[in-house]
Amino acid sequence: MIYLDYAANTPVDKRVLDSYVDATNKYIANPNSSHYAGRFAREAIDKVSEDLAKFFKCDKDGIIYTSGSSESNNLVIKGIMEYNHDKGNKIIISALEHSSIVAPCNYLAGKGIDVSVIPLNSEGTIDLDILKKELDENVVLVSICAVDSELGTVQPIDEVAKIVKEYNKDIVFHTDATQAIGKVNLDYSNVDFITFAPHKFFGLNGFGCLVNRNNIKMVPIIHGGKSTTIFRSGTPVTANVVAMGTAFNIATSELDERYKYLEKLNKKLREEFKNIDCIHINSPEGTIPNTLNISLVGKDTKKILEQLEEKKIYLSTTTACALGSAPSKSVLAITGSEELASNTLRISMSHLTKEEDIDLFLKEFKKLLGI
Repeated sequence: MIYLDYAANTPVDKRVLDSYVDATNKYIANPNSSHYAGRFAREAIDKVSEDLAKFFKCDKDGIIYTSGSSESNNLVIKGIMEYNHDKGNKIIISALEHSSIVAPCNYLAGKGIDVSVIPLNSEGTIDLDILKKELDENVVLVSICAVDSELGTVQPIDEVAKIVKEYNKDIVFHTDATQAIGKVNLDYSNVDFITFAPHKFFGLNGFGCLVNRNNIKMVPIIHGGKSTTIFRSGTPVTANVVAMGTAFNIATSELDERYKYLEKLNKKLREEFKNIDCIHINSPEGTIPNTLNISLVGKDTKKILEQLEEKKIYLSTTTACALGSAPSKSVLAITGSEELASNTLRISMSHLTKEEDIDLFLKEFKKLLGI
């Protein structure tokens, strides 16, 4: 098959799976136990936490292990607002946030929280002038994703963080970096909270991380006593932590090499698509090379997807977590066209994508378009 949906999920790297199996057999005790076997398991967890803390320049107690990015995002959104309920009632997010940011914000809006959504400019990045206007004494939390899951647009996270902190250093700034880690190097030095999950960079599913860089207080959404942190209860799964550490180290150490390779594939696709009248390229220049979003004008996108699937070529319309056949909110935000937003295709690649895979995809795709 030709798999072009790596933004939704990646296969597990054999090195990661081997580390998981090894850790499962090696660390059999509950890492919260006080005996030697428990301490042995806890040391393995602490080693990964220390490595992550070094990367993100924070204390290891700021590494919070969760079930995935959705839980991490819910924890920071709900936890921060509940802890600071007497300090303000406003959250600022962007127009391109993942549903696991939008949904808890909608939930809180139903309870009287003011949610401000910052629109995008024509380049797919948030409008910084509007952000500045929306900052006021009621803002408690600002959450802007690092990379858009549909367009691959890289947001100016460091610049946004500086704007927020210059206005009021006590405003909490969070970024959902699920589509960024292992794909692009960003400066997180002015960010308070960072969300990511290893299944986006060849790790295991069902696991995630929330980095609390500045030991900011919040209310847990899962209670039951301290685990690896006071902010999330539950027996730590040592093998999951070890496997994530392996995946993280591989993804970050091999990032530059992979990035250059994907730039070549992305460029090839863009050059081909520019010459096809019925294709509108949605992803602006400067996006991560892993992702390229297009719209088909005057074509039945769903039918073409089904026909590609018959040839074992797999890609997506919008993000895998989008609701039903809803238009792409990111494409709608930058184009203003519901037609384009309703007929998108997201091609997402990785270092495992071969040039011949792209050539075969283009050949079959053009046939279906009648070219």
